[in-house]
Amino acid sequence: MRNPTLIASLVLITGLAAFGPVAQAVEATGDAVEHSPNNGRRLVEADRTPAEYQRSDKAIKNWKEKGLEAPEEGAQWVQIHDKYVMVVIASGRILKITPTTR
Repeated sequence: MRNPTLIASLVLITGLAAFGPVAQAVEATGDAVEHSPNNGRRLVEADRTPAEYQRSDKAIKNWKEKGLEAPEEGAQWVQIHDKYVMVVIASGRILKITPTTR
């Protein structure tokens, strides 16, 4: 094996290994929701929720008691983990994300 090829291969492998921890160091903020461990997708405003959160059985009926504003026409509040999310029923688009109060 030629020496320059071996050195180039080692440099490439070392460079790729250095990017792994950087990609995992993303920090969650209060304006996003971790959807599920299955796909690791973060939901943010203007994103689309999975179809299950568009169903009426997922709607929060007592939104006033939880201190939430009235949902916009054609939208509903749902809870995804520790956040309340206002979702357009027809499209699943997220209008607002609010932390839950305990």
